[in-house]
Amino acid sequence: MEVTAEVSRSGAWWAVEVPEVPGAFTQAERLDQVEAAVVDAVRTRRECDDLAVTVTVAHWSTRARS
Repeated sequence: MEVTAEVSRSGAWWAVEVPEVPGAFTQAERLDQVEAAVVDAVRTRRECDDLAVTVTVAHWSTRARS
């Protein structure tokens, strides 16, 4: 499964949303932790521990999206 991790800075953390999987949200302290956090969130939402997940990280600015 290929997903996009939409990340934005939220204080000291990166807030992460996965639009392809409704309800899949997570956070990471560092950008290099985003992929693992997303894989875990997607597997949890899909209830499948061995699901193959490919993550593309998309950075969003800290200002509101329109």
